[in-house]
Amino acid sequence: MIERGTLVSLEEFKSNQKLKESVKNGIKGLVKLLFQEAGKIIKFTSNDDLIFQLMKLGLISATLAQELLDILKIVNNLDNVDDEILHSMLVRIMEDVEEAINSIDKYIAKNSS
Repeated sequence: MIERGTLVSLEEFKSNQKLKESVKNGIKGLVKLLFQEAGKIIKFTSNDDLIFQLMKLGLISATLAQELLDILKIVNNLDNVDDEILHSMLVRIMEDVEEAINSIDKYIAKNSS
């Protein structure tokens, strides 16, 4: 759903309300998956706590932690984010959140055997 937003021009993204809603729902779903996967290995009380604990376990780098904090701020205010900013961040959102999820999944697989 998010990727569809990366395949269109900014003008098309801005003018296609249905696409924007689909992209936003995709972002929310991806972040929800991150929270679900992280909840399997840690207990956290906030976005900052989640990121700190993932860093503490060595699952994400400090750079990725900062990226995720930026992304989570945007996700918490998704309906008010400017279309241009959102469109320009779609690839970054997908890549960074997926990287964190993949790190968590590898950790789970490694520690469950």
